[in-house]
Amino acid sequence: MARSVLLVEDSPSARRNIARFLEIAGYEVAQADTGEDAVRLIEASGTFDVVVSDLRMPGMINGLDVLSFQNRIAPRTGSILMTAFGSDQIRDQTRKLGAGYME
Repeated sequence: MARSVLLVEDSPSARRNIARFLEIAGYEVAQADTGEDAVRLIEASGTFDVVVSDLRMPGMINGLDVLSFQNRIAPRTGSILMTAFGSDQIRDQTRKLGAGYME
């Protein structure tokens, strides 16, 4: 059984490229382009093996919110936060959530 990944990225081209890379590596990939969509997918499916989320997205829910929500649903789920707008504060918040951090 393939491991499942929820990929949350608002840039269509980045989302498409990352999803393709993960699919080639053997993952089943669900995709969301906003934090709100990601939360709906998490609620509908239960849990994913890994959640990979961009930090900044349109809407009221950012990547840290998505990872925090996933942690409440399934604290053992792997999480990775991606951002092009990193800072020490964001890195520290990400670590407190037990997530990986890619800048």
